[in-house]
Amino acid sequence: MSATHPGQPLTLDDIVHRYGSTLAVDHVTLEVQAGELVALLGPSGCGKTTLLRIVAGFIAQTSGKVVVGERRIDDLPPNRRDVGIVFQNYALFPHMSVAENVGYGLAARGTDKAAARQRVADMLELVQMGHLAQRQTRELSGGQQQRVALARALAIEPRVLLLDEPFSALDKSLRLDMQIEIKRIQRSAGTTTLIVTHDQEEALGMADRVAVLSHGKLEQFDAPETVYDRPATFFVNQFVGSANVLSGRLEGIDGERAWVRLDDGGALWQARAPRSPLAAGSAVIACVRPENLRLDAASPDDPATLGAHVELGMALGATLVHELRTGSGRPIKLSEPRSPGSQARAAATPVRVRPVAPEAVSLFAAP
Repeated sequence: MSATHPGQPLTLDDIVHRYGSTLAVDHVTLEVQAGELVALLGPSGCGKTTLLRIVAGFIAQTSGKVVVGERRIDDLPPNRRDVGIVFQNYALFPHMSVAENVGYGLAARGTDKAAARQRVADMLELVQMGHLAQRQTRELSGGQQQRVALARALAIEPRVLLLDEPFSALDKSLRLDMQIEIKRIQRSAGTTTLIVTHDQEEALGMADRVAVLSHGKLEQFDAPETVYDRPATFFVNQFVGSANVLSGRLEGIDGERAWVRLDDGGALWQARAPRSPLAAGSAVIACVRPENLRLDAASPDDPATLGAHVELGMALGATLVHELRTGSGRPIKLSEPRSPGSQARAAATPVRVRPVAPEAVSLFAAP
């Protein structure tokens, strides 16, 4: 990225968008730092693609503003926003060579031919496609086409790069390689980037921060580790990763710690204090991920453990996965590292279960 066109901060300020009577984006505010890669994550219809199209200028939001650097760009057409886009289907020109595709935006802007040739060469070197500069794009693999599309988007030195489900057309075996590659290229270019995805592993693995959306609302905007370990809402807890859900009553809160009495089995678990204020005695939902549960050899009288029995066990390579049933019949999943030679526990084996730490248990108000 040249000094004249560095990646710029991007601000979405209180964006609202309606399609007729349907509210697609509901007062979303995001501040993306210069050079940051942010993932817009959520299920279909959550508003993530609408937000991307608003930044690109393909649709005009109902209210709110879009700012790149210190400049509001709402009144600019797409071709004047200094935004690069990689579409879901890459949208390459099949009658043009790789080099011609990469240089298309530069030619459209009237860039000096010598400067354009050098820029195309630089971009093809960045995406490791220089040796295929004269090949027709229809002769390329899916991963190679993706690199060409990325080089074309970066060639115009955008202040913001938009990636719309860029890996959906790739085989699963190629996706991880391309995620790593695009992350490397984005870091090298220093371009502020928004990526739209419904794939949580993709978002958590690539992004500096993740914006989780549901029904047009922003549920959480945090680092991937925070989204996974400290979900802000019950929706985030359920959408990102896998979690066991147990009902109970809040016994009390002391600073960052809370105590919850589980309805199933009466176990008393320590938990992280809920984000929303709740009174003692409130009905709550306790959520803990399978990898944050441990089988315990404690006696049935230990109030910190929950009784259950093994229903099914599977050895999955380096991991043992057990599905357990509590006394009331509620299923619980538990995963743990597998040491060499160890096997899953037999069906009907009685066990005691506890969370690895209070921080592993998230509490939410019961619906």
